[in-house]
Amino acid sequence: MHRGDIYLISLDPTLGHEQQGKRPVLVISPKSFNLVTKMPIVLPITSGGKFARNLGFAVEITDCKTTGVVRCDQPRALDFDARHAKFLESVNTDVLDEVMARFTAIFEE
Repeated sequence: MHRGDIYLISLDPTLGHEQQGKRPVLVISPKSFNLVTKMPIVLPITSGGKFARNLGFAVEITDCKTTGVVRCDQPRALDFDARHAKFLESVNTDVLDEVMARFTAIFEE
């Protein structure tokens, strides 16, 4: 599990406005964290995301078989073993850099 990897995983159970169902997610935590915790931090990928797009929290995935936008406003830590995550592919450096910039911007004032 490396930063920039895309996995298919079930996000259920969820509540309210959280992304739900089986969908691709992007790993944003570093490999060293993932090895120790076994629970990488991920962001959901969706074909919708109008709210996130309008507020600038969405990053479009390019040059991948996986399509959609990364929701930088909905991080989650997930147990990949318990949820039977399946590796799909990895995003390119440009997409990953944009995701990390928008994600970290959420914590700035």
